[in-house]
Amino acid sequence: MKKSALSYAITLAVFSLPVLADTTHSSDVDVMVVTATTNQTSLREAPATISVITSEDLNRKPVNDVASALESVPGVHVVRSSGSEPNIIIRGLKNNNTARDNFTLLLVNGRRINSSETMVRGAGFDFSSIPISAIDRIEVIRGPMSSLYGSDALGGVVNVILKQPTEETRVNASLSYSHPEEGDGAMTKGNVWVSGSARPDKLLYSVAAEVSQQDAWFPDDVHAGNNFSGNAEQERKGIQAALTWLVNENNKILWDISYLEDKRTYPDTDRNSSSDDDITNGKKYTTSLGHQGEWSWGNDNINYLYENSKIHDDNTHPLLEVANAKQQNHSLDAKFGITAIDGQLITTGFDVLYTSIDIDRDYNDSQSLTQSALFLQDQITLSDTLSATLSGRLTHNNNFGSDFTPRAYLVYTPSDRLTLKGGYAEGFKTPSIYQSSKDFTLVSCGGACYLTGNPDLKPESSKTVEFTSSYRGDSWFVQGTVFANQIENMIDRDTSTRATGFITYQNIEDDVESKGLELEGDLDISDTLYLNANATYTKTEVKATGLDLENVPSWLASVTLNWDASTDLTLFASANYTGKQLGYSYSLGENIWFDPYVIANLGASYRINHDWTVKAGITNFLDKNLQAESQDYQESEIGRSYYITVDMAL
Repeated sequence: MKKSALSYAITLAVFSLPVLADTTHSSDVDVMVVTATTNQTSLREAPATISVITSEDLNRKPVNDVASALESVPGVHVVRSSGSEPNIIIRGLKNNNTARDNFTLLLVNGRRINSSETMVRGAGFDFSSIPISAIDRIEVIRGPMSSLYGSDALGGVVNVILKQPTEETRVNASLSYSHPEEGDGAMTKGNVWVSGSARPDKLLYSVAAEVSQQDAWFPDDVHAGNNFSGNAEQERKGIQAALTWLVNENNKILWDISYLEDKRTYPDTDRNSSSDDDITNGKKYTTSLGHQGEWSWGNDNINYLYENSKIHDDNTHPLLEVANAKQQNHSLDAKFGITAIDGQLITTGFDVLYTSIDIDRDYNDSQSLTQSALFLQDQITLSDTLSATLSGRLTHNNNFGSDFTPRAYLVYTPSDRLTLKGGYAEGFKTPSIYQSSKDFTLVSCGGACYLTGNPDLKPESSKTVEFTSSYRGDSWFVQGTVFANQIENMIDRDTSTRATGFITYQNIEDDVESKGLELEGDLDISDTLYLNANATYTKTEVKATGLDLENVPSWLASVTLNWDASTDLTLFASANYTGKQLGYSYSLGENIWFDPYVIANLGASYRINHDWTVKAGITNFLDKNLQAESQDYQESEIGRSYYITVDMAL
């Protein structure tokens, strides 16, 4: 059974490749990206392995948050568990002891977003804090980008680009409802995005708001048992506003502000119990002010960002007290692009980050860190067909000293159809505050021990090489990438001292390796039928034990078929395959292999008129219930569900 599922998924993905253009069916020369260099570069010539998800892609499928938009991206594994904030794992790079603290950096408009220090268990609410209606596109880089973005970009970067305010008045609104076939778990969601000019050619604005309510979900499945960990009840309200002041044709001032309220109620794992539910209340306030200018020598992009995240964590465990957590981030970054030198684009700049954290339950005192950096990048045009990108960043952390991360990349385009690119990069990640603080203590081991911070930890670091080859035909596109990562000083929990009642964090002495192959392609089968497929093989190994990293699938594959049945009706079918993965069974007290599985979706979209569109479909129509098969699965998938959405665009 396992073999047939694996063979089916890989056959679908790989068979499509040789006869397979991005999801929007436009040339990769036409698609422009910024994350790989911080400058506008065509997707084809960008010095990185990068995927782009457009607003059209987001509208085509049922997308609840940024994480769900990434589920079909090559090399990306989205882990959801019991209503917690999803985790994004790129190319298998994650800490071995937990689903969070992986090596993926989240950016919004190129600015670092992070509230994760507020939740030792869980992962804050960064990915769910961004209104889908405000997103223009999402750029995903697979591979380290610490030379530009510093710590946390060891595995890759997810950069959410928001829609910019427009001169003309535009209104987009959406209302959706979904309900599982079995059990509760109904979700209602509404959002709106409005843009226009308060003063033509001078002051532009946009406002996005989003409200959602999801009931707790338990399947009506007697085989799930009383300890099935259902999905949390969640209430979310968010608003985001932006102003752009066009000072003159060469200068603009940008200001934005956002606010989020997120309440999650985690149902008791015993459905027959009368115990109180765990409740987490989160609030997040963000504002930024920036300047963009064009000068005779080049350009500048200067931004200040302030984040204030608060969480009230009411856990009903008898040994856990109520926690009030507050994290504040102040960051200033400045980039300067120098175009005065023929054949070169030099980007240089600096950034400073100050983070403070206060959790009354877990720390003896308030904690803080300061991090500053200088970086330099040179994009060199060596010939009409060959370009090189060299970059380096020197980062200083007040707790861990200085670290230099270089990167070198070549892009070769011998013809209009063939592209060869590859490079070497180093990355790093400083330990989180709670991992490294001597003042941190938390009840763990189900109440049998305490987890403490370790101030002697070293930063995690990586060395990566990758090579990509792609070819575009008249109606098809195919790309293959090989990659190899070597991780040093990976952080894990040291459980050897559990008998003493205390455990802490440690650096793994031996290296951890992650290497693999990504295949992806598109095919315009006809003028109305489009196929997209990808498959990723990842092999990880912890040298100290010889075992794979836990919860990293050996294979990931995705197939999507889109059909424009008429000018007004479009349909899609998709399937995402997750291969076998090593995990830990708490009931058996040992590592086990989890079986592969497929999550499939069907949907349709009908445009009633120019302004109104209705969408409907089925998610998880194979009704795959992971935790009914094994409660040791790290992931949780709501069963077969039906959804309907009404969109308005003016």
